[in-house]
Amino acid sequence: MDQSATTSNGGYEELQQEQQQQRLMLFDSLIELCRNNISFFESDETETGLRLHGAFVGLIDHIEMAKPLVRMVHGFMHEYDFDPSVPGNGFRSFLYVVECCVSTALKLTRYVMENRSTILFRKAVYVKEVEAYNHLMASLCTCLQHTQTLREWTRDSGDLFPDESHSVEELFATGGIINQYCFYGRCLGFQFCDSIKPLLKFISIGMAGFSEGYYSEGGRLSKATSLMYTSTKYMLDPELRARRIVNISQNSNVDFCKAFWFLAESEMMHSLPSFVGFKVKVNRVITIPPEPIQLPRQAPTDNAPTETVFVDIPIPKSHGGAAPIKARLISAVKRKGMIGERSNSQRSTIHPASRGMVFHCHGGGFVAQSSKSHESYLREWAVTLNVPILSIDYSLAPEAPFPRALEEVFYAYCWALRNCELLGTTGERIILAGDSAGANLNLGCAMKAIELGVRRPDGIFIAYCPVLISFVPSPARMLCLMDPLLPFGFMMRCLKAYACPSREVLEENRKRHEQRLAIVNAGLQMRNNNVVGGSGATATRVAGGGQGEQDDNGNRTPDRSDSGDDNSMWEHLNSVNTVQLQNQHLSPVSDTASDTLALKSQSLGNTIDIISPDESNTITSLEEDSQPITLQQVNLNTERSNITVVDDLDMDMPSDISSEQNTNQYVSDFIERYVLDTTTNAAGEIEPILRPVSRSQSEENIVLDIGREAISVQNLQERVTSAASNFVSKVSSTLNSLTASKPITIGAAQGELQSNLDALIARSPSDEFIFHVPKDSHLSPYWASDDVLSQFPPTKILTVVLDPCLDDCVMFAKRLKSLNRSVSLDILPGLPHGFLNFATISKEAHEGSKQCVQRIAELLEISATAGDDTGPKQGCC
Repeated sequence: MDQSATTSNGGYEELQQEQQQQRLMLFDSLIELCRNNISFFESDETETGLRLHGAFVGLIDHIEMAKPLVRMVHGFMHEYDFDPSVPGNGFRSFLYVVECCVSTALKLTRYVMENRSTILFRKAVYVKEVEAYNHLMASLCTCLQHTQTLREWTRDSGDLFPDESHSVEELFATGGIINQYCFYGRCLGFQFCDSIKPLLKFISIGMAGFSEGYYSEGGRLSKATSLMYTSTKYMLDPELRARRIVNISQNSNVDFCKAFWFLAESEMMHSLPSFVGFKVKVNRVITIPPEPIQLPRQAPTDNAPTETVFVDIPIPKSHGGAAPIKARLISAVKRKGMIGERSNSQRSTIHPASRGMVFHCHGGGFVAQSSKSHESYLREWAVTLNVPILSIDYSLAPEAPFPRALEEVFYAYCWALRNCELLGTTGERIILAGDSAGANLNLGCAMKAIELGVRRPDGIFIAYCPVLISFVPSPARMLCLMDPLLPFGFMMRCLKAYACPSREVLEENRKRHEQRLAIVNAGLQMRNNNVVGGSGATATRVAGGGQGEQDDNGNRTPDRSDSGDDNSMWEHLNSVNTVQLQNQHLSPVSDTASDTLALKSQSLGNTIDIISPDESNTITSLEEDSQPITLQQVNLNTERSNITVVDDLDMDMPSDISSEQNTNQYVSDFIERYVLDTTTNAAGEIEPILRPVSRSQSEENIVLDIGREAISVQNLQERVTSAASNFVSKVSSTLNSLTASKPITIGAAQGELQSNLDALIARSPSDEFIFHVPKDSHLSPYWASDDVLSQFPPTKILTVVLDPCLDDCVMFAKRLKSLNRSVSLDILPGLPHGFLNFATISKEAHEGSKQCVQRIAELLEISATAGDDTGPKQGCC
């Protein structure tokens, strides 16, 4: 046993020494080529020749400076690995970055040597390239110096995170200033694989150009023209692009981050998965109502109780009160009992319920994206695994900071446990899966399940997950200084918006909550007034009734159960006036229409028969993106049946609100003015008959606000003149905006504008760390107690070498391993944080997605290529 361990360690040390020798040989080869070019350009007296000569000299100096630093890091980096078979940590990542830089510079230097004497050799172009890698190597040397400091801080503990006595300000104060510009110019994406580099360049150009339009004044025409011009400008001038991106990341607020990332939420981007992705039979949005849920408490295996104890699941109410939760159900096939599908449907094949299900949470830095933006790879997962996937659209910061998103994810998880049959699964194996921020929420969800004693998930898969939401420095976290997708400033602002909301956000949430309370109280008051003032008549409503009602004299009146005078007006007003309040802190999805289905309460054992909106359609594709399903609860009493409307708002609220009378008056005026009557459509849904109301001229379009008799030649001439004047004004403002500097708001508290984002001097990165983060294990799962982590289910962790969250994943895996939990760690090279979103356009990213599928299949205990025994095999249409 000891002899085999010694042999294994000896082989590992030999491999490390071989890698070090290869890396140093690469350095020596680059130095030799640089000296050859120095000798050639030494006699060139032109300005370009002198600059090339100086650039190669400087490159040699920085390589010589980096060699001893690389040796030092190489000597201790293995101490921080999760396992000898899985080498990877932030120290190794920086050596990987340095090696990529040297390899790229070696190719460039060799090309210059081979083509410098040709007529077509453009010295003016390649001098900028060599100078760019000269600056890049200098910045990497500074980063290597910072790794030495981190080594001193963590030498005794062996952890990648130093203790709280050391800060980021102290780290940056001990070394030189890092030049971030060199990472976003000509050397952009040098450390990533070849299929990712063009994508990163495209995104960087788009970010720089988008910032011009975002902070410019003018209409859509002006901003669109500005975007086209500036994007071309940043494509042709890498140095200008680099300055713009760095200054944006340091000065823009979280609203810009949300706006830029939400470009993936556009209708055009939403339609792409349907054309280029895997075909699925079920793809619909479900709206989960905020209603009480009880789940049985899981008894210890050694001492099972005699009777079942139920646990009340808390309804999410933080930062805005209770509200519906949107989720997207994706399945390769239609399964028995699945919501929206009839069990006796003869138009398509109904497969048996799946044994397993994947409960997914999307990434996006807690502030952006949705299940729709992650649909491209979720479709492939659903087809390959052949199990239903439920992806949660949790509320987003800064409107909904911690713990709102976690509360919603846990509530949705408990709802899924209670309604497995509606999701097309028996619930035998339920796996949590998520990337980035969604992975963090999944870990928190598992922790809450353990703490409350409800059923734990059967496995957890997390990809590039932040487990320590704090500004603790680590080697991998310094990688965000050069990350095109997750710049340093963006990451800090997202974490701050989620973990440390500002006073302005909290005050806005309070006002929004008061508005929601006022609207609901007004509706309840109106409902009560209608019941009391209705001549004492009692409305008896039976689901699927049609029995009619009786007045005080016993005479039967026409049936109003479908129209529901006492509820329909309020329901219509509620749906119209609160949709904006709901969407303020829900993930933006393209699904706006609402197909409301009244479901019978499952607690009473009633059956559910839901008609799919598309069953009458003969089209084979049954993707229902445009028709989300809202679940409502119906309580059946013994003597009479009263529909209990599950409002999209918080029902636990005080009635003594100062503005209640004004709100009631507003509700009455609204209904009196706009609602004439109610009717029932073909689908059995209640629809209001709106009263035709004449609109003022300020509300009408200028072409439609006058009758035909008022149209004259003079009016037409005036309109043509006005339109021409407006067009000339827009063109003029567009040209002015193209040449003017674009202001940017640095912060609401400061109230200052920066007139030019193309500044040559960047601020210190440490300025982004000035905020306090609460030490909460639900926010940072790394701080969870050993008692909770010791009950964790099998966990699969996947990350990448260049991930700023690499150290988070390594340290969390080491904690689980120390508690004898089943855990595995995969580290992929050459891919960026968030690579799953590029799985359809990058070969390496697609291979990484397939690796994710393999790990999830292991947790589901199924084959990754076939899924369940029933259903289609893997394939793409």
